[in-house]
Amino acid sequence: MRRFTLLAVLLALALPFAARAQQGTSAASPAFSAVVKETKKFTISAIDKASRVVTVKNAAGDTMSVQCGDEVKNFAQLKVGDVVKTVYTEALTVHVEGAGEAEATSETHTSQAKPGEKPAAGIMERATAKAKITAIDKAKGTATLQTASGESFTVAADDKANLDKVKVGNTVVVTYTVAHAISVSAPTATKSASTKSSTKSKG
Repeated sequence: MRRFTLLAVLLALALPFAARAQQGTSAASPAFSAVVKETKKFTISAIDKASRVVTVKNAAGDTMSVQCGDEVKNFAQLKVGDVVKTVYTEALTVHVEGAGEAEATSETHTSQAKPGEKPAAGIMERATAKAKITAIDKAKGTATLQTASGESFTVAADDKANLDKVKVGNTVVVTYTVAHAISVSAPTATKSASTKSSTKSKG
């Protein structure tokens, strides 16, 4: 059993980006976009309040221990049996550069639960950069892009006709967004009906 920080648990959900790109809606400014999303649920099976270590278990029965630092303000609200839900979202959009487009940017947003609520946190990171189309394969329906730092990657269009609207050498704007969210909720109550039967004995 290994110990993870809450952030490490979120990052462990990272997926290889394998989504296919989709055709944009604007004929004048062709665009490609893709999104992958995965949701996982764990159940708290043990809590060590002294060391602030929480053990969680997934549906397959695998367990791991999570070290909850001081950033987990509502640690006292955690209870054995609570459900921990993690959501990982990765999105990529590519569109042909328009007039006056900004240069590369990056931003990070975080959120936390209010005092007294079940622990929850969210991290969203977004980066925007410019790239050039270095190759187009209309047979495969793909376009290869290269960033200013020299990194190359390929996107695939669901509608190959969209590639007719771009050409090698076009400058495009690439926006990459990654969001991690974690929330804790009480287990859903299950209704159980019990029937009582009485037997009478004849004397």
